[in-house]
Amino acid sequence: MRFKILISATSTVLVVALVFFSLAPAVVSQSGVSNPNKPIETLNFQNAEVTSVLNFLADYGQVNLVTAPQVEGNVTLSLKNVSWQQALDILTKTYNLTAVKEKGYIRVLPTEDWMKESQSEQMHASQQNAIVPLESRIIDVDNAQAADLVIPVKSLLSARGGVEIDARTNSLIVQDIPSNLSKVEAFVKELDCETAQIKISTQLVEVSSTALEEIGVNWDILTSETMADGTQYDSETRVLGADKVLDPIVDFTFGTVQKGWNLQTKIAALISDGRGKILAHPEITTVDNKEARIQMGQKIPIKQFDGSGNVVITYEEVGTILRVTPHITSENRILMHLMPERSTYEFDPNGLIINTNNAETNVVVENGQTVVIGGLTTQDLIENESGVPVLKDIPIIGYLFKYTKKRIENRDLVIFVTPTVVESSLASNGG
Repeated sequence: MRFKILISATSTVLVVALVFFSLAPAVVSQSGVSNPNKPIETLNFQNAEVTSVLNFLADYGQVNLVTAPQVEGNVTLSLKNVSWQQALDILTKTYNLTAVKEKGYIRVLPTEDWMKESQSEQMHASQQNAIVPLESRIIDVDNAQAADLVIPVKSLLSARGGVEIDARTNSLIVQDIPSNLSKVEAFVKELDCETAQIKISTQLVEVSSTALEEIGVNWDILTSETMADGTQYDSETRVLGADKVLDPIVDFTFGTVQKGWNLQTKIAALISDGRGKILAHPEITTVDNKEARIQMGQKIPIKQFDGSGNVVITYEEVGTILRVTPHITSENRILMHLMPERSTYEFDPNGLIINTNNAETNVVVENGQTVVIGGLTTQDLIENESGVPVLKDIPIIGYLFKYTKKRIENRDLVIFVTPTVVESSLASNGG
């Protein structure tokens, strides 16, 4: 039996096209791959249709992929040892396409169309938010100060949102669109964590310059410190303002107590020998990243005149002032921002002169390690009278039988600063 087949011109073209595309995948396609995460050893396309390449990558990765009708043209790729995801990223970035991951599939469209689509969606969302009724929510703040959270909360609010503070209950009153309120509440709960407390124990001890060496202070131990986040803190000695004073009171120096030395025992020994004296031993507790201030001295009244010529009295603090801002680092060490200040006053025909010297530095220490601030040196003139007993006490003639011995003794006012992290159990019990 014989059959007669008639093929038209258009049918011939169709057959040729089908034969071409049936052969093309045999060169590059690796369909049937059991592990889509396995890298493609060789991926070589020369002037191939972009839709065919995308379909190949979708088959290899075993994902659903939809190509927009606007995606057309030919591509050329020559890649080795790449995953299908990397090949897709290279293809889309090279040929100005965008692959959008939707729920359950990947959508590929021209980047320009995707940008227009995104702008349209944002505009639609903005219009929807403009007509949605606002809601209010009260968010309790348990650990932090509500006022400290206002600025962070404002960064999350929409253009119509607002936040107020209820100081009586330490709460935030937030008004915004309903979809945003839950995000703000979760954000506040994340920030409202219990803040660690640090006890700052200080001792102001006056000792002789020679006895200072016996305390075991290492004045050269402070160096630059690099934290885990890459931030570098300069803990070298820096004296600020000393070059601006003709006769400075003191040049501050910083150091730490050497390990293995019992600080309290050394200080007690110096005091028992009469070579030292504790001027004050203040202690103060502050929360992490909050400044603690310790002041010893006087408040000097100063008369001034206002714009109307009336006498106004203001008070200036004179003496020793220490400002400490501690911060617990990720290594459970303590970074202290130290700002010591020493000032005196003297009378002048034109008024009152206050001589001030201060310094500023950052020091990283272990929990419970002591930082020493020195350089507060004073000079005392000591006079001792010696002579022949009885005869030296006779008026006028007694000067022939006695003499006065003068000597200058240098004494250092040393400030010891010891930061200690307060345990949670002690803080909750008020200890």
